[in-house]
Amino acid sequence: MQHAMLVGRSAAHRRVLELLDKVASTDVEVLFCGPSGVGKELYARYLHERSARRQSPFVAVNCGALGPELLENELFGHATGAFTGARRDHEGLAAAAQRGTLFLDEIDALALASQAKLLRFVQEKEYRRLGDPQTRKADLRFIAATNANLDDAVNQGRFRGDLFFRLRVVPIDVPPLRERPEDVEALTERFVQFYADSYRLRPIVLAESARRRMATYRWPGNIRELENCIRYLTCIQLSRAVEAIDLPLLETVTQSLEASGSFQEEKRALVERFERDRVVGALRLSGGNIAQAARAEHKPRRTFFELMRKYQIDATVFRR
Repeated sequence: MQHAMLVGRSAAHRRVLELLDKVASTDVEVLFCGPSGVGKELYARYLHERSARRQSPFVAVNCGALGPELLENELFGHATGAFTGARRDHEGLAAAAQRGTLFLDEIDALALASQAKLLRFVQEKEYRRLGDPQTRKADLRFIAATNANLDDAVNQGRFRGDLFFRLRVVPIDVPPLRERPEDVEALTERFVQFYADSYRLRPIVLAESARRRMATYRWPGNIRELENCIRYLTCIQLSRAVEAIDLPLLETVTQSLEASGSFQEEKRALVERFERDRVVGALRLSGGNIAQAARAEHKPRRTFFELMRKYQIDATVFRR
């Protein structure tokens, strides 16, 4: 999602941008919380681009890839001879981000030993390269992000409370895409045009059934899943408008249960899902032949056709 502009129409999206605009001119630490794929790094870059540090680097660090033995070397660097194989000086990510912004993604993945070292670095803004006695000053801004509940992690002893509160000066919760459906259409429009231009292909056209399905789908993979959905549809280049049945969405009983409320609603959702899947499967096997599909399902043609109308299924989609 690095190419994506921050687009959205929801109140939640606007609230995040408004808060970021208010704190952009300061060097205050910001902690983004939210599930994977909601665009936390994009919001962090937005903050950097509106700060006084925008002419300097924005350096993103995947903390999930930094074990205790790698943290100091990757973050702080090393001097020649610091360890076997260190044949030359190595500037770490802290030096790369000098006068800019250091974005610590997946901060919850750091081991406790690494958290202690990071805490001192954030507090003092000083560090030493491995094998180098000289202390260096870091002139940078810290932004962190997590998809975990750090409050729970602190209570369970998996995350240092002092580091949590040191990074959580400005807490920003980025809600999942299912809680801001107004953003789905705006993001879709952006991705449709972007991937048509990138792949030099015809922009896809979404039929009303596809738009309705996308508006009500829960998007467990959030913006990343929506983006990949549009990439897939752009690449396969259907010779017609994209229908709901063409969308590569995850359909599980669990999702149906999560999306429903009462017992009766859950039951109805499961029955409808079962009916729709049977109709679609029969039409696929018959190559779009409605009469043949109805016979395969042991249903009168009229009844089968009524089910097609109920679920807005177009038999021509399956014709070979």
